[in-house]
Amino acid sequence: MTRLSVDYAKLMRGLRMPLVPADLGTALLDAVAERYEHRFPDCSLLQFVQSGATYLFDLASAVGADQEDRTVAAWTMTPATVAKRDASYQRGFPLPPDPDGTLVDRGHLIPHLSGGEFGPNIFRQRRDLNRGWSSQGKRFRALEREAATTPGTFYFGHLLYLYDDAYPTEIEAGLLRGETLHVDRFRNRYAR
Repeated sequence: MTRLSVDYAKLMRGLRMPLVPADLGTALLDAVAERYEHRFPDCSLLQFVQSGATYLFDLASAVGADQEDRTVAAWTMTPATVAKRDASYQRGFPLPPDPDGTLVDRGHLIPHLSGGEFGPNIFRQRRDLNRGWSSQGKRFRALEREAATTPGTFYFGHLLYLYDDAYPTEIEAGLLRGETLHVDRFRNRYAR
């Protein structure tokens, strides 16, 4: 099994039961922020809510840091209904392939069917992962579908970076199943 960036099991043991989703969301973003600040000390992290999802965002430009502004993580509770997807918006802004020819999409950190919208929710994602065309992609899409088909599901995503750009190397995504936080890690980009 792939090693996760945060000890999610330990994080869960530290929470009060019965579990309050907002407490879990706060604990997750705090743990992710601590990890990120250690790796990128010149960051400027802020939290905000957009369309029901809570985001952790690095506004590095505010402090003159060398890395790009980028989303680090987000969590939400899947809503019962979501607005229709504005597919024309994304089609109007295609991304060029990676230098090695790998096709990429504008992926959603919080899936559209879990209430995710545009702006900080969009990141550069390998097409085979985003669309479920690879074995990793099938697992990734299964997590997204599980959250989307069960309103009230706690879902989160964590983008992991190796470089100073806004193209994550890996993604951790997870959801709450009863009192268990299920997390999986996916390769999104290969080393330059």
